[in-house]
Order: sequence, then C-alpha cells, then structure tokens
Amino acid sequence: MTSPPAATRLLRGIYLSTIFSMVSYALVTVTLPFRFEALGFSVFQYGVVLSAYALGMLAMEGLWGALAFRIGRPRPILLFGVVVAAVLLAIGFSSSVPEFALTLGLLGMFVIFPVPLMRWLALTARGPGTGGSGTGRYGLFFGGGLVIGAAAGPVLFVEIGFLPLAILAVGLSVVSTLCLVVLPWKDVGLPPREYGTLRQVRSILTPHFVAGVLLVVLFYVCYTLPLNFLQYYSVGLFGGSATEAGYLVAATRGTALVAGFFLGPLVDRWGPARAAPAGFVLVIGGVLGTFFSTMYPEMVGCTLLFAVGAGWLTANLLPLALGSVPRSAQGTAVGVFGSFEDLGLLIGPVMIGAVYSSYGGRATFPVVVLVALVGCGVALAVRHRAAPATADGTALPDRG
Repeated sequence: MTSPPAATRLLRGIYLSTIFSMVSYALVTVTLPFRFEALGFSVFQYGVVLSAYALGMLAMEGLWGALAFRIGRPRPILLFGVVVAAVLLAIGFSSSVPEFALTLGLLGMFVIFPVPLMRWLALTARGPGTGGSGTGRYGLFFGGGLVIGAAAGPVLFVEIGFLPLAILAVGLSVVSTLCLVVLPWKDVGLPPREYGTLRQVRSILTPHFVAGVLLVVLFYVCYTLPLNFLQYYSVGLFGGSATEAGYLVAATRGTALVAGFFLGPLVDRWGPARAAPAGFVLVIGGVLGTFFSTMYPEMVGCTLLFAVGAGWLTANLLPLALGSVPRSAQGTAVGVFGSFEDLGLLIGPVMIGAVYSSYGGRATFPVVVLVALVGCGVALAVRHRAAPATADGTALPDRG
C-alpha cells in the first residue's frame, strides 16, 4: 500500500490523465452514429463496427492486465500513447465500413493499455476495505471525461465536422499520455511478478471470480442499450434531436458516475455480494420504464433510473470479483475482468443492433430486460454463497 501523501499525488495524476483520455475517446465514439448516418450506413453496420472495437478490447485487455505492473514506466506509456494518437487520427480519415472496423478495432486494442493498471491503483492505493469507494472515485473521473466528450461531441460535429473533431481528440490523447509519463513511477512500489501469466490466469479462475465476470458480461450487454443506441431510439421513437441525444447521453453517464461515487462506500459497508442484486433491479426498472414510455420526458427519467443502477454495478462488480484474488495476481485479474466487460460490449451491440434492425427499436427493451433478469438471478445466487471481501482478498465479516 502506498503512503497517504504519495497515494494522493499518484491518484491525482491518474485522475487527470483519465479525464483527458475519456474526453478524447468520447468525442469520436459518441459522434459515430451521426457520421454513419451522413455516410449512409445502417444501424446494423454501426453495431458491427462497435463489435470490432469491443473485439479489439476483448483480445488485448487480459494481456494489458498481465503486463500492468510492467507498463508502469515512462517509456512504455509514451510508446503506446503515440499508437493511440495515430489510431484516433486514422479514424478521422476513415470513410468506409471496413476502414472504420479496422481503425475502431485498433482503438479497442490500444486505448485500454493503461486501464488495468489505473483501475488497480485506484482500487488499492488507499488500502484494504476501500475497493468500492476507490472504484467509485475512479469512475467519477473516468465517467466525467465521457460526460464532457458526450456533451461536446455532437455540438462540435455539427459545427466543425468529423475530421477536425478527431484531430482535437488526438491532442487530448497526447495530453493524457503526458500526464502519466511524468508520474513518479519509481516510488509507486508495484508488486513483483511471482509466476508466469498462464499460471496467474489459472490461479484467479475461482468460482467466486467466474461468478463476478459472468455478472459483468450480463451487465455490459444491458449497458450497451443506452451507451450505443440511445442516439437512435431517443430520436426515432421519442422525437428528440441529435443535440438532445448528446445531452442525454452525457446526463446518463453523469448520473451513473455520480451514483457510483456515492454508492461505492455503501458497497464497502454491505459487501459487494450483498449489493449486486439491487443494481440489476434498478436496471430492470429503467428499461421497463423506457419500454412503456410514451413521451420524451418519461424516457429521460427512466434512462436516468437505469443509470443509477449502472453506477451501482460499476462500483460493485470489480471488488466482488477480486475478493479472492491475491495481490500479486490482481493486475492480471483486473485485465481478465476487463476482457469480460469487453465481451459484454461485443455481444450487446450485435444482439441489440440485430433486434433493432429486424423488429424495431421497441423490441430491444424486452430483450434487455430478460438479460438483466438473468443477471439479477445470478447476483442473488452469489449473495447466498459468498461473504463480502476486500479488494485484496481479505475476508470481511458479513455485515447487513
């Protein structure tokens, strides 16, 4: 564990870098539906391209987790940061579905290179028993960048176009990289690797961890509904505008991150296993409410209810999964956990995009409710089997 003053300095740099990185990412990705519409591409093609992005993350995030404690040095961070900037620029010049699939796939592979290390540091820097609050606090800055980018992206897209927007994203990505390069990595005290990657992966695949990653897959399949398709159904089903869609995406993400920030300490108090079912109940309520909404304001309120459940789960599921993982393997565990997040982001757009294209926008909501019901059932089973634990694997007493 890092000393409190050193932890504060370290986390300050991580949070600042995270904000710039997520604004850069959101400026490009939130405006993709409008770029696709301008080029005459379909909703299904949009879902396929998003899946290429998710596939890139799925292929690499486990590896970035295994390398997390080696990446914490200036040279690797600078090298991979340059790659991310180059990919963002290439997205700006893309004009066909194969080009977007390739560049978004590469973005998925490389934009996440520091994420397992950053998440682990945010989770553990302040010591055992703070996993929920640490995750929620990191999510505040992670989501804050997404909110800023989501709100500004559609407006800037209308005003300056997609290529200048991508160039702006490149500049912000460079600033994010520099914020990490200048951190005092020699003083961080990252854990040494005790054994090889394959052995680490085998050691973390306990029933408790497997249950945690199953829950995160189900949650992220649900989360792709507002994350990737809100721009479509808020306009097509509820009569909103493109600008209003951008503001609503920003409000949704903002609500989720604020909920995660304030509910994280409650997760620590109850224990992640006890807290998980409530998050899925809120998600179900939000999706059902959207399905039965007849006006735009009703849809907005239900979407924000969904966002509260999403914030609850983002603060909850990583500490839940890491409850039985030894400290030296937690970098790998965070990466593997992130890969299953990516799996949800891969399945969700294809599934929802196919339903949307075949049966219409309203048909997507019952499908997502069914997935969330499965998640709630799994979470209840985990609650009855698992005791709360800290993020470093130290069991806590069962506190109701």
